[in-house]
Formats: sequence, structure tokens, C-alpha cells
Amino acid sequence: MIRKGIVGLGGLAAGRSRYIRAVAAVARIGAVYASGLRSGDRAACHRRGADILVALCRRNGAFWVKAAQFFSCRPDVLPLEYIEAFQQLQNDAQPVPFPLIEKTLRRSWGSDWRQQFAWLEETPVAVASIAQVHRAQLKDGRDVAIKVRLPGVKKVFEQDAKVFQAVAALVAPTFREFDLQQAIEQLLIMTAMELDFRNEAANTLRFSRQPHHERIRIPDIIEGLCGESVLVTSWEGGQRLRNYLNTHPEKAQDLLGVLLTSYLQQVTRFGVYQADPHPGNFLVTDDEQVVILDYGAIGVLTADEVRRYSRLLYGLMGFEGPVDIGELFVQAGFKGGSPETLKELALYVLTDRLNEQGPIGAMGELMSRFREERISIPDSYIGISRVLITLGGFLMSYQVPFDWTPPEQRAGGG
Repeated sequence: MIRKGIVGLGGLAAGRSRYIRAVAAVARIGAVYASGLRSGDRAACHRRGADILVALCRRNGAFWVKAAQFFSCRPDVLPLEYIEAFQQLQNDAQPVPFPLIEKTLRRSWGSDWRQQFAWLEETPVAVASIAQVHRAQLKDGRDVAIKVRLPGVKKVFEQDAKVFQAVAALVAPTFREFDLQQAIEQLLIMTAMELDFRNEAANTLRFSRQPHHERIRIPDIIEGLCGESVLVTSWEGGQRLRNYLNTHPEKAQDLLGVLLTSYLQQVTRFGVYQADPHPGNFLVTDDEQVVILDYGAIGVLTADEVRRYSRLLYGLMGFEGPVDIGELFVQAGFKGGSPETLKELALYVLTDRLNEQGPIGAMGELMSRFREERISIPDSYIGISRVLITLGGFLMSYQVPFDWTPPEQRAGGG
């Protein structure tokens, strides 16, 4: 796919200004490493390179910021200095005027589309890099959320995909410690799927069929109104989780405990998990239920992967009894190191770093050590780790301990 991406000169030409800036940034980073590594201060090179990439992503916008956010949860791919720099990026997307949004609605529903609604708020309630959301009410009285893909965003993504692939091919020889091209392909595949809202509708239905914790809510899909560029779901009232916890910090342990229990269920029991657990995707209702939004990306595991990863995660945390940690890594598909090496690294991190950094910090460092040792990590495990590390960072910000107790052993665990 990388080679095809480079051959796609039309895409590169269309996004030429972003491509030129990216190539210039790569050249600057190359110069930083060429001069800095002679001094032996690799960490300083990483920090300077990260600053250059952050500036590039801010300038190029949308998908570049999305890529930085994606890699900010990939300690298996990037050094810690890049992770910390990318975590500073926020996507300050601006709303698209409603007349342009209405063109998409007319294409999807016909010229008389307003006849289906009692009212619709033309000012969006949320804006992201690929879509914005409007609140409305159907003629039958149901309040709904209308998610509309932004005009032109698919074409821009197709242009930027070529740029990402070309830049990855240029940068790969410099960063031999990790497979950057593979990671870029994962990002592009995930984003392409998110751009087709029919995938999100199917993901939401699949996710909602699982036996979730009793305090977890999933929006309902409104059949007949969803398509490639428009998604309509039930309107879920409530406050953003972060806003609610900032006002009610005493509720953090309870609500984040519910959320953590849910994600452990998703990963270790259902084999289907919401793969983008950033704080903006969670609401708290008046009766203190937690609403999980946005199913553009979900992770799906086979029954065998669920069994192997569950044993590995709980084995690391001592819930599997006396087990061979190294052998559990091998069974889970980790390659490139002997069971003894894997066990030694895992025990070093978990014993020396667990109390200092907490389980999530320790997991992130373990992934980083595997990268340094060039141990191949299964793609599906990378997705799980990305979710747990992101969620763990949220818990840590409210000083809530990450409790690994298996869901079935928790009170009210569903």
C-alpha cells in the first residue's frame, strides 16, 4: 500500500502545500538527529523532533492533529518525548455554516427533508475534524442527534493519505526502532472507516447487543435516516463527563469505576470495545448513568484473542494464580524475544515501576521497552493497550486508582 500511495501523484499534488511542509519538517528532524546523536543525547533529539512535528500538525490541521492524537497513545511506536508532546495537541475545529451542511442533508434525504422533523437546531452542539452534530426532534416527538460529515472532508483525507504514506516512506529509514509505515496504515484504515457513517451505525448496533453494565447507556440508531455521510441516533441528555466531575469531584471514584468496569468487560469478555475513549465521548445522565458515544472505531477480537489477552492482562496483575508470564506473552502472539526475555522485562517494569507509576504508566513503559528490544507486538493488543492507556490517563487525572479486578468479581459488574 505504501508504494501505491507514493505512485498516487494526483493526491500529492492536491495536498502539495501540506506535503511540502511535511517534507521540510522531515528534513529538519533529520538534521536534528544527524547533529544531536553525535553528542549522545538521544532524549534531546526526540524532544526537538517532537516539537517540530507538533508545529507541523497544528499548521496542517484536521487529519494531522488526528494523527498526532493517535500516536500520543502509541508508546510501542514512539519514544516518550513524542508521546508527551503530542498529548498537548487539541483539535480546535470550527463549525461549518449550516447552508453547506444542508446540502449534505438534501443529498441524503431529498429536498423535502425538513418534513421529517418538528425542529432542528442549525447551530451545532459539537464539532470535530470530520463531522459536526446538530440536535433535532422528529415529528413523532423523539429527540435525536444528527451527525453530518463535513463537506469536502473525504477528498482532503484522500489527499492527506497520500502525503502520510509518502512521508512515512521517507522517515522510516531514520526511525528503525519501530514500523512507522505499518502504524500509518493502521491510522489510515481506521480513519477511512470512520468517514463512512454506515460503519458507525453497524458498529453501534453490534456494540449495543452486548450485556453491558447496568449503568452504561448506548445511543439508539434511528433506522432509515442513516447513510454514508449522515448518522442519526437518539439524543442522550447529560453533561460531559469531565465537566460533571469538575463540578462533582466526589463522584469520580464511582463513575470512573463504572467506566473502567465496562471497558474491562468489553476487552476481556465481549471481544468488542469502543476504540476511542477520550473524555469527550462520555456523558453523565441525571440518574448517574454513563453514556458512551462515537462508534466510528471499534475493536473486534476473536474468541481466542479474548481468552489469550484476558489471561495475559490478569496474569500480569496477579489474578491468574501462578503462571509463566513470559509464556503468556508468547501465547498472546508477541514475537522477537524468548519467553525468558519477555518475562524478565515484564517483571522488571511491573515490580520496579508499578508503585511509582501505577498500572497504566507501567504498561506504557513495558510497551516502550518491547519497542526498544524490537519485540513485535500484535496489532490487536496494540489497540487494547491504546484504549487502556488513554482511559488510565483519564483516571489518573482524577486520582482514581486503576482497579484490575475482573468484571465478574466486581459488585454490580453487569
